[in-house]
Amino acid sequence: MGESISRVFVPSVTEEDGNTLSLGCFSTEEVAWQVLRTFLNKSEQMLLTKCSVVVWDIDIVGEEAMTVLSSMECKDCPVCSRRTFWIDTDNFSALCHGTACSAWIEENTVDPEIIDCGWPTIRFLKQNKSIDEAVEALFKLGDKLKSAGAERMAKENAENLIGENNTEE
Repeated sequence: MGESISRVFVPSVTEEDGNTLSLGCFSTEEVAWQVLRTFLNKSEQMLLTKCSVVVWDIDIVGEEAMTVLSSMECKDCPVCSRRTFWIDTDNFSALCHGTACSAWIEENTVDPEIIDCGWPTIRFLKQNKSIDEAVEALFKLGDKLKSAGAERMAKENAENLIGENNTEE
């Protein structure tokens, strides 16, 4: 006979309307996290507000059977502006699961007084004194990127309009 399972790990997400979707029931924490992360990579396609990984101990009655391992909230990403920025308030970390973004915030591994943030796309890394300061640094980066993109787009549109006017003559 197989080995008895004493606990299960359940990842879930909550939609904006309050509906909770369980993503499965797994015998290992590693698999539960893998399933949740894979699902969060597509989170911009849904209106999600939070997610969690919960451990349920088998054959235990009452509240003691359940332990919340992690609970995260979804916010708009300060860099790419998509609703794909998942914040774990218990562990002071955040990660954008948006396509090609991956902006992040976490406590420094050496000095807990420092909060690191970054954007891997351009190897941006900044150390901050607070979470608010880290979020602000990422917003400033996002604003610079949007501004540069808008300026480039405006120039390309102007050149296209000039080109269209020249061909009509």
